[in-house]
Amino acid sequence: MGFAPAVAPLSARVQPVRVEGLTMGVESELGATGPLGYWDPLGLSVKQPGKFNRWRAVEIKHGRIAMMACTGYFVQEVMRWPGYLSPSEKIEFKSLPNGILALKGVPPLGLAQILLFIGLMEIVTWRYYEGPWPGIVPEGKAPGDVAGEYWVRYSDPEEKANKLNIELNNGRAAMMGSLGCLMHDHITGSWIPPGF
Repeated sequence: MGFAPAVAPLSARVQPVRVEGLTMGVESELGATGPLGYWDPLGLSVKQPGKFNRWRAVEIKHGRIAMMACTGYFVQEVMRWPGYLSPSEKIEFKSLPNGILALKGVPPLGLAQILLFIGLMEIVTWRYYEGPWPGIVPEGKAPGDVAGEYWVRYSDPEEKANKLNIELNNGRAAMMGSLGCLMHDHITGSWIPPGF
């Protein structure tokens, strides 16, 4: 009676075959980092290459918003603004619950101010697109570049690419993290998973 290994040795394993059907070079774009590398299971970037820059700008924008959302969830666990959210209605910041339940405590005029602020940020200060809705990334402008020539942080292209890859990956992680926080908050009443 002999011993047969359950897994074939590395040399005997079949090596994956890479399909070379891409025509626009997106596998080398920013964000194509390990462990997944270039990942587009539906092939949208190949089917509609003209929309790639817009999708990348949307990804960066949502990643930035998600990073702020995660930071908000984490910070409110240990710190609150002093004073009143609404002095006329005597609502203090410390009296609001954490997470999405806090929206119930915000007066209607406060919710209108929040929506107005978001709208102003979309239209005026964080303008990503030009033209009619849904818009396009302007010619000569990188996706996510909201400050243009007013804020050049990295003159070295290699360092800039590295920092942008970090931002893309952190944004992707934050999008998943903020969704996790929202789901736990909605289901259990706390963003902290049960058992922690």
